[in-house]
Amino acid sequence: MAAPSNVREVAKIRDWSLDTTVELISTNSIDSGVNTFTPGIKGATGSATLIYYRLEGSEPTTKYSFVDLLTNSIMKTGNISEADRLFFELNTGGGASDDIKFWGYITSAGVAVSTGELSTVPIQFTMDGDFVEVLS
Repeated sequence: MAAPSNVREVAKIRDWSLDTTVELISTNSIDSGVNTFTPGIKGATGSATLIYYRLEGSEPTTKYSFVDLLTNSIMKTGNISEADRLFFELNTGGGASDDIKFWGYITSAGVAVSTGELSTVPIQFTMDGDFVEVLS
């Protein structure tokens, strides 16, 4: 599925990580002397730390605050549904073709607050489907 045209970025992210995996299916036979495999299903999971940031001026029309992001995806009353799927665009640099893009779900979120410090929201996410774009 392609990237949506109405993307709003999260206002502030401190860090993110992405782990991509491939399940390997054994192709051994009873008389095999070594392990052999064929690639199976590919997937990705990751994490990010969002920083509390009060949106100002026209920012609410172009960016999500972490409150908007969480209350529209995981920290809400009612069931989580396919409508809560988010589009992730992880920027690895300043170029046009150095992003990792995919659809996914936030699978875990917490809020951490320390006196005199910024409030942070560590999240975990899982990719749904294939990558829309990868580094090239």
